[in-house]
Amino acid sequence: MTAHRYYFAAQHDWGAKRGFYLSFENETAEPVCRLDTLKIALGVADGNAWRFIVATPKWEWNRTYRLVAQIGEDTASLWLDKSPLGESRGGFAVHRGNLEAGVVPSWASGQTEYTISGARVSISTGRGKRREVLTPSPTPSLPDAVRMFNPETFWGTPVVEKGFFPDLPVIIEAEFRLTPLPDWKRFQPYIDRFGQCRYVQTPDKARSDADLQRSLEEEKRKLAQWGTPADYDRFGGYRKAGWREQATGFYRVVRRGDYWWLVTPDGYPCFYLGVCSVPGLTWEMTPVTEREGVFEWLPPKEGKTAEAWGKDVWGERAGTEYVCLHAVNLMRRFGDEWKEQSIKLAKQRVLTWGFSGVGKWGSIPEFPYSPVLGHWEIPNLVRHPDIFDPAIQAQFREHLRRQIEPQRNSPWVLGWSLGNEFDEIVTREEIAQILRLPGAPAGKRALIDHALQNLYRNDITALAQAWKTDARDRARLYTAQLTPPDGDLETLRRFYADRYYAWIYRTVKEIDPNHLYFGFWIVPGWWENEEDWSLIAPHCDVLGYDRYAPDFADDLVKRLIARTNKPILCGEFSFPAWYNGARAYGRYPVWAKDERESGELYARWVRDAAQHPACVGVMWFQYRDQPLTGRGPGRGNTLVIGEHFAFGLVDYCDRPKWEMLQRMRQANLSAPTWRLQAMRR
Repeated sequence: MTAHRYYFAAQHDWGAKRGFYLSFENETAEPVCRLDTLKIALGVADGNAWRFIVATPKWEWNRTYRLVAQIGEDTASLWLDKSPLGESRGGFAVHRGNLEAGVVPSWASGQTEYTISGARVSISTGRGKRREVLTPSPTPSLPDAVRMFNPETFWGTPVVEKGFFPDLPVIIEAEFRLTPLPDWKRFQPYIDRFGQCRYVQTPDKARSDADLQRSLEEEKRKLAQWGTPADYDRFGGYRKAGWREQATGFYRVVRRGDYWWLVTPDGYPCFYLGVCSVPGLTWEMTPVTEREGVFEWLPPKEGKTAEAWGKDVWGERAGTEYVCLHAVNLMRRFGDEWKEQSIKLAKQRVLTWGFSGVGKWGSIPEFPYSPVLGHWEIPNLVRHPDIFDPAIQAQFREHLRRQIEPQRNSPWVLGWSLGNEFDEIVTREEIAQILRLPGAPAGKRALIDHALQNLYRNDITALAQAWKTDARDRARLYTAQLTPPDGDLETLRRFYADRYYAWIYRTVKEIDPNHLYFGFWIVPGWWENEEDWSLIAPHCDVLGYDRYAPDFADDLVKRLIARTNKPILCGEFSFPAWYNGARAYGRYPVWAKDERESGELYARWVRDAAQHPACVGVMWFQYRDQPLTGRGPGRGNTLVIGEHFAFGLVDYCDRPKWEMLQRMRQANLSAPTWRLQAMRR
């Protein structure tokens, strides 16, 4: 499904059902959103629900349109060129957040056949008291071929105003024209033999194998000049803290006053600074199938470069071929020993840049890392294994044992986690599907038993009436297809999640009692509700979470941490440079304008994290830039498939981003001092 949205003006909190937005919306099963399915939508919320005015006018190319929306105390209305599109009656609840204009959200930035030009937006609030002109500014001049990697650059740079507090009525006026977007295929091929955009011309662009080798020699000189920090043990522990704990041979946590600390296997205090996806020799890959014309050159599938190819690398079973052009760049830099030399250099880099070790999704021999366990061999009841079934428990336990046992006694393992982010959230829909399953699997029986005992005091008649079923005994309930009310579903969801997380935690610790367990890297806001944080918290040693946000802790995160008497560790955060679209990378929701700003934002984030009593470490995502054409999963005749962001500490040609790294290194070397000073206040 292809989806695209463009906000003329938006000031809202979707989940809280507050605020308003005026937008273009389009969704289609086709690869490209067409003009004839483009909708105008006005959304208004009253604190309890959203209501909408939606219309699909008959659009014309290059015609100037005038759109007016008005939101009052008890009604909202929408006009296009003085013709009414609709009216909705109801109240309005103000959201006191940023006012945005010209935003294309990352979750709805699919390809379109159109773009907007000459956009001008103005907002009046109250009785003519205040008028804001929010005109999305044109993106700096870029070749159309480069814009095709970031179609939002055709739409202009968004405008954000902080501290905007609307009085009623709110009147939004927008003028715009719709113009055809160029056909992206006319610019093929896009990608050169080094994985760079052919249409991007920068001084540091690699133009020959010799360029890559020269940059390697320059890097060696730079690394030698910076040197490896000497104040740390081999696990990232700080030797100059003035105190040391007992060495146990494993990472653990201690609390000194109000502050939690990681303690390294050698006993030194550590604020862990990790880098994800190191060394990333052949990951990430980009899909090739059905879009071979995008690439100027592809490596042979035989011989040395055969390792740069993969098939169905996301497990999709579609026969999709993928290629990793950065692996070929490593071959060009290091020759036949490209793997060994890349790993050796990666370790030297991470240490020289002041990091403690590897984060998620990577490992280097005899170097700290944080492995993520999986349950890919275990059948799911719906989204997760049925841990109420003894046979599944035994299978799951053995699967975990095989993953853990080889590193059970390793001092280099920071700690275990299982799964990642939303995949491990137990949802209400999942519980609803379990209760609709035919037969009587163990998980379904456990849910029914819990509901009977804890919600209906073992009164089957009362449960049957509430769940609208004619089953009148437990056996029939087990096999019925049941539809509980929402409140019961939420209670059962929490029960199921608690038991699922508890079983995993208990089992991992039975297999390996010495290493830490971090949970599943929960993402604040990407869940069913805040209760999910409290559900995982009892079932881990350190609460691991991912957090892509401008600040280390906003009000939500502060509230979550305060309710948890546990240390926390951030497994992913990042501020990838966007370069104003000039390098063909995507713009991540949390982005920096250039590498210098990436480093500055990193330094502020690390300082705030190091000074927080609960935080024992953070991990940057990730080591290397993603492929310009996207990492997938997927296939098809389109330019970008999946993420394509400049997350890396090194670029796609394996060259360090020195301006960013200089600031990161300074922050990394300051982090333990920041924490110690905060602890002494």
